[in-house]
Amino acid sequence: MLLNAAIIVSIMLPSFRVRVAPGIRFKLGKAYYALSTAHAALGTLVESAALYILVAAGTNFLPQKLRITRYKLWMRSVLLGWWLVLSPSD
Repeated sequence: MLLNAAIIVSIMLPSFRVRVAPGIRFKLGKAYYALSTAHAALGTLVESAALYILVAAGTNFLPQKLRITRYKLWMRSVLLGWWLVLSPSD
């Protein structure tokens, strides 16, 4: 999970900033920009949820109220999210 976050920050974020972000304002109606933006938004949401589950279920960093004890549903939801992010657009 942490390796995945490092790859996203070091490779995908700079690529998005250079190739997609400058055109979002004026070209969001085009498929390339719309799909790239949706992929980035959903990927960010799913990666954030996965990191939260990692911290909430696997450590004692969070207060007891924010920890997860029954995390099977949470993990399945993140898996479904990854499937949506990684599914081909065709």
